[in-house]
Amino acid sequence: MKKIVILICIALFSTISLSAQGEIEKPTQQLKVGMMSAVDIVPFYYAQSAGYFAKEGVDVELILFSNGQNRQTALQTGQVDGSMTDIIALITSKNSGFPLIGTLSTDGVFPLLSRVDLTKEVSISAGVMEISVTNYLLDAYLKSTHQVKKVYINDIPTRLEAITSNKIDVGIFPEPFASIGALRGLEKVVYDSSQSESVDIIAFTEKAIAEKKSEIAAFHRAYAEAVKDLQEDPTKAEGVLFDSIPNLPPSIKGTISMPQYKRSRVPSEDFVKELITYTDNITKNIGSIPYSSIIDTSFVK
Repeated sequence: MKKIVILICIALFSTISLSAQGEIEKPTQQLKVGMMSAVDIVPFYYAQSAGYFAKEGVDVELILFSNGQNRQTALQTGQVDGSMTDIIALITSKNSGFPLIGTLSTDGVFPLLSRVDLTKEVSISAGVMEISVTNYLLDAYLKSTHQVKKVYINDIPTRLEAITSNKIDVGIFPEPFASIGALRGLEKVVYDSSQSESVDIIAFTEKAIAEKKSEIAAFHRAYAEAVKDLQEDPTKAEGVLFDSIPNLPPSIKGTISMPQYKRSRVPSEDFVKELITYTDNITKNIGSIPYSSIIDTSFVK
């Protein structure tokens, strides 16, 4: 009888242990996140190479897009759960009936490329996207000092070609594309953004946040670990960028204006309201959008 009791206890203990182990090792859903060819991506690819996603128990696939339209299509068709984007894109997406939720500000650099002398207060033509951060930043950079005629060119290579072929005078470009333009003889002007908020952001679909909240939380924790490393040794960042974006010309090494990667945060309510107003002034159909409907603060607390 004693042997039977012992065997029952062992079996019961084994069942409990296996059950507990099953809970610990429960496989997570894969998280697919779109990236753009910009300096913002460095902490994410660093987190991947350093094993921080795996350490947090989340399977992350980073998918690099070459243009915003392909990224948006991937979001709308469910090919990715979230993506690197910008706050104005969040606003217009919400207004079009496909809400995305911003969860994490990222650190981008948007220099101005010019073929003219900007110290002279002359009228200039500038290439930007119409409803975009490039339009917003162009106003921030030049509206108070120059009379600007805007030419709307969405495609980055086409915009760069328009400047180099003397069709327009200036344009806004994200790094590292701005450094590629400088390599072609254009002047790269970097504006101090250390005291301003970032226009770039990581956003997820409402479906992803509802179904993969724990995976998204783990994704943010791994990002925070990566940023900590990059703050301690900023020299690592450029190497990660070249490893992550294919076909960057080696000659721009050492010339790219890399950002200082900041701690995890989201844009303030005042800044988002400013961008909503700015976008509404262009489109005339945005109206009022509650901050909480496009920004989730919980993942950076």
